[in-house]
Amino acid sequence: MKMLIGSLVGALSITTVHANDQPAARLPLVQYGRGIAAKVEIGGKERLFQVDTAGGMTVVTTATARAIGCTPWGRIVGFHMRGARISGARCDEVRLRWGGLSLSAPTALVIDVGSPDAPLDGLLALDAFAGRTVTIDFARMELTVETEASARKRVSSATEIKAHLAREVGGIALSAFVEVPARHGPLRLELDSGNTGPNLVSRPLLGEVGLNPVGSGGQMATLRLADGVSITGPIYGPDLVIDGNLGMSFLKDWVVTIDLAAGRVWLRRSAVSPPHGLGELPPPPTSEMSKPADVSVVN
Repeated sequence: MKMLIGSLVGALSITTVHANDQPAARLPLVQYGRGIAAKVEIGGKERLFQVDTAGGMTVVTTATARAIGCTPWGRIVGFHMRGARISGARCDEVRLRWGGLSLSAPTALVIDVGSPDAPLDGLLALDAFAGRTVTIDFARMELTVETEASARKRVSSATEIKAHLAREVGGIALSAFVEVPARHGPLRLELDSGNTGPNLVSRPLLGEVGLNPVGSGGQMATLRLADGVSITGPIYGPDLVIDGNLGMSFLKDWVVTIDLAAGRVWLRRSAVSPPHGLGELPPPPTSEMSKPADVSVVN
């Protein structure tokens, strides 16, 4: 889960449909800095939740917990991908509405997120969609909750990527990872809309994809996920507790469908350009960038 700052931009109209191969709901996203957020109704008021596909657990702030009549209890402990410990009390069966759709987080973590310049009321993670199939078109700023028929139609024009779901924090959290071929076996990279920085591969694994394992700063590379789907751009190598992480600098150009029951992921390039600033990286110092390398095929 990430604590980011930024500005908000407009929203799409809401459409809820249930016919033929139409989805269950199309829901508008708003821009939050270089990431995405949702305006949801919770505690009788519209509130702003960052949409964090790697958050694992939905988060409510202490003020939001008070507004929904929850007295936080117990303690939940998890870890950021860089190893930092995250802990807080919990609220159970947190219910909210996004457009015409009712959602529930079985257990929400209570911590304060956002900043004075860009306040948030919480984070919305994939746990609120458990068992469903969702599609996020980041460039169009829209999240779609699929029906069985609409999901079949959606993925018919997309590329399936080897993937799996992760159930951390004692099985409460939910996130999705995709596989990248590497020398000794696949690396599993987390899909993370809360990461508005560069894509990451854990430092001990850089050599597995043909990058300099002791290089500093970013290394320009192309990592192949599947035919026609590659990660191209700077790869940074901090020491992580996971293999790696794909953030908004990658996701902004793709329509991502995640089956949160079967653990399957499909990607299709978005037909439109992302909004200004979404997932855009500031140019790094020249000294930090290495010579470009194509590591899409690793021997």
